[in-house]
Amino acid sequence: MSQGLSTSQFEAEPPAGQPGGGSVDGIGRVAGAIRAGIDEILSHLGAALLTAIILVVLGGVVSRYVFNASFSWTEEGGLWLFTFLIFTVLPIATRRSRHIALDIGQSLLPPLGRRVVATLATATIAYTIIRLFTAGLGIASLTSGTSITLGLPAWWQYAVIPASAAMLFVCQILEALEPGSDRRGGLVAIGLAVIAWLMIDVVEVMGIESGNPAVLLGIAFVVTLLLGVPVAYCMLFAAFLASDAGDLLPPAAVVHNVVVGSSKFVLLAVPLFIAAAQIMNAGGLTVRLIALARALVGHLRGGLAQVNVVTSVFFGFDSGSSTADASLLAKMTVPEMVRNGYPASFCCAVIAASAILPNIIPPSIAMLIFASIANVSVGKLFLAGIVPGLLIAALLMVMVYVQARRMGYGHAQTAPSWRTLSSPLLMAIPALMLSVLIIGGIRFGIVTATEAGVVAVIYALGTGLFFYRDLNLPAVWRGLRESSIDSAMVGFMIGVAAPFAWVLVSGRIPQGFLQFMLAYVSEGWAVLLCLNALMLFAGAFLDLTAIMLIVVPIALPLVLQLGIDPVHFGIIVVVNLMLGGLTPPYGLLVFIPSAITGTSVQATFRAVMPFLAILILGLVLITYVPSISLALVQAAF
Repeated sequence: MSQGLSTSQFEAEPPAGQPGGGSVDGIGRVAGAIRAGIDEILSHLGAALLTAIILVVLGGVVSRYVFNASFSWTEEGGLWLFTFLIFTVLPIATRRSRHIALDIGQSLLPPLGRRVVATLATATIAYTIIRLFTAGLGIASLTSGTSITLGLPAWWQYAVIPASAAMLFVCQILEALEPGSDRRGGLVAIGLAVIAWLMIDVVEVMGIESGNPAVLLGIAFVVTLLLGVPVAYCMLFAAFLASDAGDLLPPAAVVHNVVVGSSKFVLLAVPLFIAAAQIMNAGGLTVRLIALARALVGHLRGGLAQVNVVTSVFFGFDSGSSTADASLLAKMTVPEMVRNGYPASFCCAVIAASAILPNIIPPSIAMLIFASIANVSVGKLFLAGIVPGLLIAALLMVMVYVQARRMGYGHAQTAPSWRTLSSPLLMAIPALMLSVLIIGGIRFGIVTATEAGVVAVIYALGTGLFFYRDLNLPAVWRGLRESSIDSAMVGFMIGVAAPFAWVLVSGRIPQGFLQFMLAYVSEGWAVLLCLNALMLFAGAFLDLTAIMLIVVPIALPLVLQLGIDPVHFGIIVVVNLMLGGLTPPYGLLVFIPSAITGTSVQATFRAVMPFLAILILGLVLITYVPSISLALVQAAF
């Protein structure tokens, strides 16, 4: 995974004064100002839509428990709003989604080759955007009737798609004109995309046919991925291409599948928990959790590093966002650790390794995505993640102790007294209660997973505003703006995986995989070994969500046929894929603290290797001792 650099940033920089060079010319200034203005407006719209989702889901909870009735429109209304959110903020999320792109195609080439590859990548994105625009117009014009629960014309849900694609195309042009970009290469790429669309889709002088569209899908996906195209656009481009070649789905149906793929009520929990994490950070809840962790384990060998691990455990029980955890702890703990003699690379390695915990300990955004793909109970997944998460935390603390003792820093101190512990514990109780509300509410059927997300948002708001009083409305709005962008990235990737998976199924790829594995690897332990190896390899290059969306639909039938519990498999998948955030060359959880602290990424990767080794040991235990994951589930259900 790259550090979020756009394709143009990998190109050779032309001499200053030439088109696209270093000089800030008038056109570039205007283009940059327009793009900044568009981003500002869209982020505010995204925050407004996210607020509307919160209010709609909250309205459903209030109507059920206060008025003993239910609003029939809350579920569909929330899903419509999520569609609007995804496509409204997509122009910003697309620029940011360069995080989820491989740059290996550029990094291995000379400057001229990098410029050619970057041009092809930009052309692929632009062509996909044009197809999204025309297909969005098609599905909007073909949709008739009225929403039963909302009473609104059904085509309104799809009208945002061509509008979003048009804005995306404008933003592509503006990016090509911005100062520092390869203006010539960017405009040529957009021109190539327009010509390709005219020749293939309008004039139809060129056509693509394939006897096996699923093979073409795989080739297109891999090639565009190596070019540096963001993963979501790789999947959508490949789905359009394979559908055209095999005459499988009309373009409007591809876009319809995108919307359907992201229109699951459980997925509304994703933006809600992302927003809750942002509000927690702004509202002082996380500061209290750090203080409690310091009081509990700060006296141990490697105490400040141990604090990072325990804080991630607390943060995991409240939020489910690994990137938020890594960002926050990098800002708040590394400076003090460095002042106390810890190497910066070791600090970043501890933060990166412990940042996997918020997506293993419930509530977990990764588990929500798995549950939507595999149709597994969110409540069972959440319970199943508790013991594995605590096991991994214990293994990390052991490794911190071993490394600190071997390197000679972070000496042990006298254990704190109860009086010393009592104050931070009392201050942290409101923050700790959030996890009890979430897990208990889901387990006892008081709220659904999505409704638990809105409970987390409201609780974080109330605690930050009225108990800790560290939160203010401008900070809340900034958090909602940021959360809307992250939510759009996740939602769009989940959506585009639907037509991608449809082509795979139509090509009988899952069925073929099942038959192959049963023919050659029929034992459950061997199948899990192969799947773990496959996911560990893929995690070194791809984002967790992308791998899950591709691998789980293919592997799940095999897992079920072998009698492996899908909840246990879900925990294996989440733990395995979280390790991808630590593996070179594109471990995002390594890049985040390194970038924030200015530490060498290479040094952090070296420092994280011992932690990765003990985490793989934890993965083996979780894989082959099912009771670690299932004991609580079997006791509670």
